[in-house]
Amino acid sequence: MKKSQIMRPVLGMLLAALLLTGCDWVKRQLGMPTSEDLAKLKMEMEQKELREKQIKDSIEAARLDSLRLAQEKEIPYSKLDKKYYVIMGSFKEIANADILKAELEKIGYTPVRIALKNGFDMVALAGFDTYGQAAAEISKIEDNDLCPYDVWIYDVAQALHE
Repeated sequence: MKKSQIMRPVLGMLLAALLLTGCDWVKRQLGMPTSEDLAKLKMEMEQKELREKQIKDSIEAARLDSLRLAQEKEIPYSKLDKKYYVIMGSFKEIANADILKAELEKIGYTPVRIALKNGFDMVALAGFDTYGQAAAEISKIEDNDLCPYDVWIYDVAQALHE
């Protein structure tokens, strides 16, 4: 047998062994990613997944905080259990509605704050079952310094409230 005939299979097996064993030098020569490249890629992917999880967790935490804050700052509106309400004022600023409500409480009324769909808050002196009762209350308070010139009666059937 010739030397070249013996060397060919040996070289073939040697080359196959190098390729199959994952020799980084061979992989680098062939333009394939080495084990170091694969380790870096794996680490980058794990870091990306971790960042995505942190972002999702952060978004969920912010959502839960927003819900908690909204519940804590929930404005105490009364249940509208009467048909007519004597409205003393309507306010865009909640603080102004609170001021009027406090003034009405000082003189012995139990005022009701009603949220409107347009974002305003009405402050009602009181609620009544009939229109006549509400009109009588307006007549009763007209001489009071607290009574505004534009006091009016809100009928819940108008459905302007939330």
